[in-house]
This record gives sequence, structure tokens and C-alpha cells, in this order.
Amino acid sequence: MLIPHARRPTSNVAITIASVALTATGFLLYHTWSDTDSWSLAKPLPVLTTSDGIPKKIWYKLGPKGLTNATRAWTNTCIDGNPGYAHEFMTDESGDAYVAARFASRPDIVASYLGLTIPILKADLLRYLLLVADGGVWSDLDVSCAGVPMDAWVPAAHRADAGLVVGWEFDVGWGENIIRQFTSWLIMARPNSPHLWAVVEDIVQGIQDKTAEHNVTVAGLQLAMVGEVVDFTGPRRLTRGVLKSLARSLNVTAIDQANITHLVEPKLLGDVLILPGFAFAASANTYDEKLRAGLGPPLVKHHYAGTWKNKNGGEVAG
Repeated sequence: MLIPHARRPTSNVAITIASVALTATGFLLYHTWSDTDSWSLAKPLPVLTTSDGIPKKIWYKLGPKGLTNATRAWTNTCIDGNPGYAHEFMTDESGDAYVAARFASRPDIVASYLGLTIPILKADLLRYLLLVADGGVWSDLDVSCAGVPMDAWVPAAHRADAGLVVGWEFDVGWGENIIRQFTSWLIMARPNSPHLWAVVEDIVQGIQDKTAEHNVTVAGLQLAMVGEVVDFTGPRRLTRGVLKSLARSLNVTAIDQANITHLVEPKLLGDVLILPGFAFAASANTYDEKLRAGLGPPLVKHHYAGTWKNKNGGEVAG
């Protein structure tokens, strides 16, 4: 079951905090949304929500070695700074159980997720699946909160409408040739965001395309086969999927990025709230003195631990 206030791990040993109880008989509770929906999810337990409907829960994913002193300190800033929020540290085992149970009606998603052997690809896909199924706040382990309570991250004027909250990673100070992307280290969402569903569908299709191209199983995929992780499952994939879905929901051919870039304050487009670069990625954006005077405070700091940047695509046990 979901644990309302899951205890943070107290050692570097990854502690399995099962999000879904899988009994020996495989008994599951399912919630089917409507006769017209093509999918169903295992029924979640209630989680406190903010006034904007975004659940008050912070999701993390541990590698095989658990928390380091640094990641424990960083995550503590968000956990302790938001006492009204539940938090959960997913592990490889609990992540597998969660996806198998919550997406049982989508065997293509389950097979794709469980088949992946590259840690960063699974971690990327898991964050989108968690937010699709239960919503809340996804945070990478190397993100610390900067002192502004999460309840204040969404301006009051947008709380009724914002179903997905993202922030620019590269926006101001990079010129016009940069490939702009949303951060994937911090995402906020209501459950069942159609835009995150689009990201999931694109990733699953990408996995199917690559396995066919290289004539391998999902487990046989290697980093060299999928190309750039940022494009395959990471922030560029997130950005493309969200903007594509948002354009579809607004009945336009494409989103004009001129309307959502160079931001100095949050911008709501449809049900997607886009935060300026300083919100989630202050160190990655450069503002001139005039602009800096009118900016709000950073919300988080990303410490760029980069534990996935190796030949394994992530941390391994041992």
C-alpha cells in the first residue's frame, strides 16, 4: 500500500518501501475510470492535496546503494521543509511492483518498464509513471529545496488550472540556438495528466522502435542503441511530449515557443504552468542586472551529481 509518511532510509542500504502490496495470490484492487477510457489503475489510497489538486507527496528513487550523506542532506531540505507532504523512496524492487500493479491494464507499459536494464532509462520512465498514476512532486536525489514551501510554488492565480508544473532548464542567457528543455529533475503534476501520458506513450513507442531496429529484446537494449538519453527518455523527450500534447489540447499545430520562453514569471498555457529558469535551474540561466532585480527566489538547487553518466547508465550494486 502507499505509505502516507514513509520513513526516510537510515542507511545506505536500499530499503524497499512497497508502493503496492502484492500478495502471494496476486490479489489487486483496480479502479476503472469510465467506460470510454482504455486503461485502468490499481486504486490508490487517499493522499492530502493542495488547493490546486496536486497531491502533497514527494517521490524519490533510490539506486542499489541507497542514500549517500550528500543526497540524504539534500532530500532532507525538501522533506523537513514541507512537513505537510508525504514522501516515498522507491527502490528497484518497489518500483517494479508499483508499475506491474498500477499499469496492469497496459501490458506494453509493464513489459517495457520491467524489461529495461539501463538504470537511467527506468528511472526516467518511472518518474512519469508515478506522476501519471498518483501525481505529486517528483524530485531527483541531488535536488535540495531553497526554503520556499512547496505550497507556494504555484501562484494563487493559477492553482485552479495548473495540472502540470514544469520549469525551464535552459532559457535565459543561452542565445537562440540552444535546444530548450524542461527540467526532469523536478516535476509537479495532478494524477492522469494527458501531457505526461503523451510522454509515456512516446517512450514506450521509442523502446519498441529501437528493439525492432536492433533486433533485440527490451532487456537487450544498450545505451549505444538508444542514442542520447536526454532525447530518448530525459528532459528533451519530456519537453517534446508535453508541448506536442499541449498543442493538441489547444487545437493548434504547434506551440510557439516565443510565447513561453525568456520568462521572468510563471506562464500558464492551457493546464501547463511553466516556471522561469531561475525557479528550478537558477545556476543554468544567466540574467542581466536589470532582470535579476525583478526575479522571485529560486525554489530548488540542482547539484548535478550525474550518477547515471557512466557506461552502465546508472548506479550498480556492489
